[in-house]
Amino acid sequence: MNSARIAIALAALSLPASAFAATPAFERALLAELDTTTRAEVERRATGGNTVTGVVGTILLNNYQAAGPRNPGESVEVVAVDFGRGAAVIRRGTNVFEVVRFDPRTLRVQR
Repeated sequence: MNSARIAIALAALSLPASAFAATPAFERALLAELDTTTRAEVERRATGGNTVTGVVGTILLNNYQAAGPRNPGESVEVVAVDFGRGAAVIRRGTNVFEVVRFDPRTLRVQR
């Protein structure tokens, strides 16, 4: 699947569940973008109601926190992901956004 389409669909991570439902084909395409180790981790965690897109967003947030966030302890959420560019937009506060670079194969945040 084209990385641009993945970026558009992952932008919906912050939308209510009723506004966006990832299809099985989309989730398979997203998994295909990941390396073997990361794919296995996402698949292991994407059970019991957890979606692949939700797990990817959580991993990105965890890696963001591990890499040293700008304001530790601040509430953050992923609002958009562009796998083609290896960039995620993190919302920090009401109208504060940060573009974070990451490795699209491993989801590791680069500082």
